[in-house]
Amino acid sequence: MPSPDKALTLIDRDEIVELSKQLIRVPSVTGDEKRVVLLARDTIEGLGVETRLHGSAERPVLTATLNPEAETLLAFNGHLDTVPIASRDAWETDPYDPQLTGNTLTGRGSCDMKSACAVMIHVLGIAKRQRLPLGVSLHLVPDEEKGANRGTKILLEEMAKGNLRRPDHVVIGEKSNLKLRVAERGGWSFKIRFRGRATHTAYARHEGINAIAKASRGVLALEKPIDKWHPWIGAPVISVNSIQAGTAGNQVPDECTIGVDRRLIPGETPDTVAAEVTQALDEAGRGDPDWRWEIDAPKDAEGKWTYTPASYTEPDTPLGKALQSSIRTALGKEPELFVEWAGGTDGAHYRSAGIPTIGFGPNGEHMHGPNELVYVDTLVAQARVYVALLHALSP
Repeated sequence: MPSPDKALTLIDRDEIVELSKQLIRVPSVTGDEKRVVLLARDTIEGLGVETRLHGSAERPVLTATLNPEAETLLAFNGHLDTVPIASRDAWETDPYDPQLTGNTLTGRGSCDMKSACAVMIHVLGIAKRQRLPLGVSLHLVPDEEKGANRGTKILLEEMAKGNLRRPDHVVIGEKSNLKLRVAERGGWSFKIRFRGRATHTAYARHEGINAIAKASRGVLALEKPIDKWHPWIGAPVISVNSIQAGTAGNQVPDECTIGVDRRLIPGETPDTVAAEVTQALDEAGRGDPDWRWEIDAPKDAEGKWTYTPASYTEPDTPLGKALQSSIRTALGKEPELFVEWAGGTDGAHYRSAGIPTIGFGPNGEHMHGPNELVYVDTLVAQARVYVALLHALSP
């Protein structure tokens, strides 16, 4: 394995910051990513690396590949779309005028995740200068914030058709606080319908059964931490996120439906979750002769509940081992697994296609909120680990 020592000296903090600023200055709320994708394309082609555009002309998906015929191909994935600005008044600075203050870079997309994309581009340039015998590809995509149908999923479809080379390893650059994110929670969204008996408000205490009151008891039974833990991802999550009931102001409601979002850890399925929900609600309604409820959730053609399972790449895979050794080499510390609270990434889509995928990204604050920022030293650390990884995976 070639030594990364010389390559590590090529990492330029100022270049990473400047490219991050360029990307942040271009607004790219999901659905309007074309300009920033083309900016990234022009920057990469300026490095002398071939690029391709996929998808539609208005929402292009960018790939760039160095050494496409190499025996092993490593791909870095990052998304260039962002969420909208909820309230400009809550920002201390213009969200599209990035500000560098000491170790922090502020602006929409600074943490989620244009600066990480800048790191990937910077590392690609270093890889070209090093002439390593490793294929290196960038997948810079739109639409991550709304499901990836117009982004990463298009690339996976191109791979399935044979129009795009399938990478052997994928690294997702989303924020992970310089820890290895080997797993992501899955999800099951379902409804619980509580039953009551409708009547006039005047008879509420006489013949009515208020479904909202029943549902309230059910919500309190479910809205609790879950006493489970997985070493790769942490604890599962349950949250009651919607409620619908009532048709008239003077009528006791006979039905109340709550919407539940349950995030799953490896080993969990809708059946295991439904069993836990049943146990919790049975306990909540113990002794109540009018306690009636049912789970309502979409099912597939075979009658099974549809859901997204937790996805993971085991830490002792070749990619996991290479990243662990790269952290030791580049940062001089022992690697840690990211088991903190976080949303999903496009990593789940690569894993569903059978491609080993691990996340490793910087640290920052206020993603999706005002005054979003990234810590620049963690961008440099991210670049160091990526450069070391190129050498760790090179023949």
